[in-house]
Amino acid sequence: MSHPRHTLPLSTGEFLRFVGRERDIVDLCRLLGTARLVTLTGTGGIGKTRLALHVAERLLRRFPDGTRFIDLSESTCHEQALRTVANGLQAVEDDARTVTESIITALRTQNTLLLLDTCEYAIGPMAQLCQAILRDCPRVRILVTSRQPLHVPEENIWRVPPLSLPTRPTPTDPYASSPAPLPRRDIQRYESVRLFVTRAHAARSGFEMTRENSGYVAEICRMLDGMPLAIELAAARVRVLSVQQILRRLDDRFQLLTSDGSDALPPRQRTLRAVLSWSHELLSEPERLLLHRLSAFTTWYLEAAEEVCSGEGVDPTEVLPLHFSLLDKSLIVMDVELDGRTHYRLPETVRAYAAEQLAAEGDAELYWGRYLDYAVGQVQRDVRRVRDPQPWPERVGRLRLYDHHRDNIGRLVGWALSHGRPDDALRLVTGLRTHWNVRGLAAEGSWLIERCLDTGADDQDPHLRALALALHAELRLDLDPPTQVTALARCALESARACRAPEAAATALTILAQLALRSGELDESERHATAAWAWAERSRDPVTEGAALEVSALLARRRGDGDTALLHLKRRTARAEELDDQWSRARGLHLLGVLAAERREFGPARTLMEEGLEIFTHLEANPAAARCSRALGRLHLSEGRPVDAREPLATSLRVSFASGQRIAVARALEALAELALAEEEAERAAALVGSAAELRASLQRPSAETVRLRSAVERAVGHTRAAEGWEAWRSLPLEQVRDRALAFPVAGEDEPRVEELTRRESEIAELAGQGLSNREIGSRLSISQSTAARHIANIFRKLSISSRRQLTGWVSRGEAGPP
Repeated sequence: MSHPRHTLPLSTGEFLRFVGRERDIVDLCRLLGTARLVTLTGTGGIGKTRLALHVAERLLRRFPDGTRFIDLSESTCHEQALRTVANGLQAVEDDARTVTESIITALRTQNTLLLLDTCEYAIGPMAQLCQAILRDCPRVRILVTSRQPLHVPEENIWRVPPLSLPTRPTPTDPYASSPAPLPRRDIQRYESVRLFVTRAHAARSGFEMTRENSGYVAEICRMLDGMPLAIELAAARVRVLSVQQILRRLDDRFQLLTSDGSDALPPRQRTLRAVLSWSHELLSEPERLLLHRLSAFTTWYLEAAEEVCSGEGVDPTEVLPLHFSLLDKSLIVMDVELDGRTHYRLPETVRAYAAEQLAAEGDAELYWGRYLDYAVGQVQRDVRRVRDPQPWPERVGRLRLYDHHRDNIGRLVGWALSHGRPDDALRLVTGLRTHWNVRGLAAEGSWLIERCLDTGADDQDPHLRALALALHAELRLDLDPPTQVTALARCALESARACRAPEAAATALTILAQLALRSGELDESERHATAAWAWAERSRDPVTEGAALEVSALLARRRGDGDTALLHLKRRTARAEELDDQWSRARGLHLLGVLAAERREFGPARTLMEEGLEIFTHLEANPAAARCSRALGRLHLSEGRPVDAREPLATSLRVSFASGQRIAVARALEALAELALAEEEAERAAALVGSAAELRASLQRPSAETVRLRSAVERAVGHTRAAEGWEAWRSLPLEQVRDRALAFPVAGEDEPRVEELTRRESEIAELAGQGLSNREIGSRLSISQSTAARHIANIFRKLSISSRRQLTGWVSRGEAGPP
């Protein structure tokens, strides 16, 4: 009796329903052309078995003797595992042979692919068996799925990644009540979204992804870490819940994500909890204890884990080898390397399960408290360290470390406030002052501070509370109407004076000076600025001193006293250079460039601004980069070079929009209106400044600049056309205003023609127009990501465009063919 060509358990229909992993399947098929043993590892539910089955199905024709699938999920001992393999191969055992020998005999002459599925309960026997097969069966190739590798010499380990995920955008409105919509073209681009939509449609035939629900779908996929099983279980819930309801209920994911009642999944995968319990049972006691304690972190590095998680069954010297073991079992994953430290994280579903176990043991408060102590100690040491000279790379490294630990900070603040430790919460949020400001995280930082200030106010240390009040006012300066910020600053000043807190008092007075300067009350601004400097000198904090000097310089500039302004700014810049604080130095360079431009010293002004912008860009300090780009664009306009002004002004708008600061968006639109006037596009200028005015009205931040620009438009085209242009874009969503603002008018016939693209540029333009990122383009064309980025910049320059959306339109018109 002949054996079937294969024993794969999936039907053709199931293969057709497979979503994603196309690249992985191609690469694994290629790898199995040369490698004899490939092990797919990854956490439970990541899709190892399904991926292996589809690879095996794709390779059927390559193996004349077929493909054999062996399910080892029920094999928990050495003998049982070997007999399961023997039975699957119909290997004959007699008195003269052991089970292993009968397997080898059955395979010795075969040209076949052996798929050993779910080997984690039988790692030892399967490792021995695979070594014997590789030695004695030269034409057999082995594909293994397991939550940890076999660790045999010829093994090729393939860690199955999550499905591709849409990145989490920064909403323009920091208080947006719903996730940002996902562009329709990205439905096909991200595997996780495709899988959700496909499975949801199968569960409810009328389901569609729309602009209104797309943001919720994307956020569900993010919260589930791109884990296919979890996404499929979530998508099945659309039979009874909307995607908004599914997202809200994901905090209780183990109850929500259960099987839909079908028998499509084996029992161990009928619920998300079952999948994780299966992995948990494989762990030793120290592994379990460490995994539970690691749930306090969103991301961590080894030293933090040793400090926080050791003790009570986990020796500090065991933490490193336990990390190796948990990595092998795919329960923790490598995250990133920052400042010479490797970071790790738990997939979100694993973290939620481990947190449940930690709470059940009664140890959650102990280890969260230890983590809070550790984090507060680190932040306070950093606060003291930055007041002295320190190499710039170390400062940048610290900023990037805090970037990566933002979720940790937010969770720690919440835990501290709910467990009677408000002062530690205040130490965390005030210690991150520079981080909030450099990164433009005013909304996020002020929201955390507000939570702290509203919790246990009577029990808070007065100095910490005064500093938090002052920092809150500082962060709200460009987010709230002036009256509200004034009230915040005055409250902070009162608290600071009551407890003689110099840093808080100086910060509050600096904010009041800035507000008075903006409203034209120069004498009041000077009074506050003078008092701010007196307190700042006592604070001995370079950030506070620099802010006081900066507002004094701006006041002197407004009064027409350029020499005094120059003196303050040079002092600020010199102090930054002493400390090697390039961020503060760049702020000084920017303002020195503005002063030079006002003196019509265009060459030095451009040099100063470009140097400052280079620092801001390298640091990814978006708000500062937007301000400096805007100033550089205005400088080009002053020089009579409007074409050169396009790029920096477009950059200012894009960066301002991404940072979520709407007042910065309004200022960028006003600068682009000035550019439009210079290019004799008065009606376009009216539309730009009308949109800026609409934004300013919503923020209660009127500006004389708006009035000046509208008057200029009316002089150019008359009152009626100016009024029509003014209203043209005001009712549009802000995203559409941005896109129209960045779509510069096409050059006229009397202007230079658009340069032709090279063949490579046309190829890249086509891919970019389809929505591929620079990384994806690089992978497709076997070039580096930076090379792809340079090509994109050249394409933008040649086509006189400034956004990928414009490039998509250009490609869709059929203009991307090779020259």
